[in-house]
Amino acid sequence: MLIPYHRGNDSMRTRSGYSSYSRHTGFTLVELISVILIVAILAVFAIPRFIGSDSIEPRTTQDTLIAAARRAQQLAMNKGNAAAVQFVTDNTSHRARITYNEGGPQSIDYPLPETVTVNDVTVNYDVLGNTGATTTITLAGGRNVCIETTGYAHPC
Repeated sequence: MLIPYHRGNDSMRTRSGYSSYSRHTGFTLVELISVILIVAILAVFAIPRFIGSDSIEPRTTQDTLIAAARRAQQLAMNKGNAAAVQFVTDNTSHRARITYNEGGPQSIDYPLPETVTVNDVTVNYDVLGNTGATTTITLAGGRNVCIETTGYAHPC
């Protein structure tokens, strides 16, 4: 227990010599965390809206096309000769479509954004996942997707 005593001036001091009423300088931990939290929320939500999505959509479209081409290759290798797997990009309908036969015609659609143009391409896969030739899918924004004769799809 600290017992205050008077040492000749009007300030209150304890026996240890330190004032019981210290002067606060700086910020509290709660204030610092609050500011960091507000800045983080702005960085996540507000700043990307000012930058725009023009640079993001071609990249996500490229990733979608690569994923769709790889899925078509997997289907061709899993389903066998009777499947006749085909990968088609259609800029008019803004989609990439995988078609195959399994108890009748089947299709898987991958929607593409309307703001990104893609050239129309048809790729046929054999039972080993190979294509007949190297194919390049050209996207607006300077991004391309290459599908090699081995069926490997990658950015190029």
